[in-house]
Amino acid sequence: MTYFTLVLSGILAILLISVFVTQAYAADLAAAINPESDISEGSYVGVRTLTLEYPAGSSLAQELNGQNQRVEFSLNGTATGQDNNNTGMSGLVAALNRAFVQADSPVQAAQANVSYTGVLRGGPTSTLISYRVELQPTLEKFVLQGGEAGQTSQVVDLEWRGIAINEPLVVNASDIGQININSPVGLLQVLYPSLAQKFENTQAREILDEPVLNFQDFNAPMSSWHVLFDPVGAYGGSVGMSGTGGAKALSVYSLGESSLREGAHGLEEKAATATIDGANVNVQSTTPPPSGQIQIAGYSNAQESGGTWHAVVSAEAPEGAQTSSGGFPIQVLLVLGGMMGAIAIFILFKARK
Repeated sequence: MTYFTLVLSGILAILLISVFVTQAYAADLAAAINPESDISEGSYVGVRTLTLEYPAGSSLAQELNGQNQRVEFSLNGTATGQDNNNTGMSGLVAALNRAFVQADSPVQAAQANVSYTGVLRGGPTSTLISYRVELQPTLEKFVLQGGEAGQTSQVVDLEWRGIAINEPLVVNASDIGQININSPVGLLQVLYPSLAQKFENTQAREILDEPVLNFQDFNAPMSSWHVLFDPVGAYGGSVGMSGTGGAKALSVYSLGESSLREGAHGLEEKAATATIDGANVNVQSTTPPPSGQIQIAGYSNAQESGGTWHAVVSAEAPEGAQTSSGGFPIQVLLVLGGMMGAIAIFILFKARK
């Protein structure tokens, strides 16, 4: 019975870890906010998958069957307007800052890094194309008030969380040339320009043009985010929260885990048809559910005013403060489950020796 229990625990741990890994491929938002510095790093990850279905023997099948292409690169740049390396990154940072303005956020980015991965795998009747774009800006000007000597609390803007960049982002990558990283059609334009042109005047073009860097799902009211309050900062230290200043606490907001309170976040799916060289082609687009986490150094209380959200942050928690909104984020539970399972496997290994 003990042997069975240990094996079952190990299997459960593997399943939990596999779910956690799958969750990492979701559309993602992450930021570690330190009100003391008013400069923090953020990460927006846009993920999209396209499936092209076509008849066997069609021109599309002849062109794509057996193809296995991968485009991957990273770039960095600033918002100064000077682009000495001709990478297009200054234009990307400018577009990002316009998105903050459109979101009614005062936040601006002085610089940003971008990592792009596009993979195409073709078969006799279908082709799978996956996209992953990670944008890592340096966020500034999120402190709305406070921070001066004698202030007991600070107000931090939260409207930057749900931006959408609704314009082409054309960068110039080494060995690839110019590529629009914000639209699925960009990869086709680089790898198969004549095929991309054939989709130009079809119903599927809307799907191929839809921005990948759209994070409006994170505009969910902050009252629907789960919040954890760590009075000693132990959790923040374990995940790399740096520069907590004089704060003796850490607030963690998370969105994306399914619960009775906020329901389940599902895939976003769209479909359209196109006629290419006389053959019907089905184009399906899949965007994974959101998974976001915002860490704020200090005890944070999210509040709404005039339709916008901000957080009132103090270094220490007021007496009687609530430490949780009612549940740990699934990521934390999965990590704990994985650790328990790993311990069980280790015990089983020792027992069998």
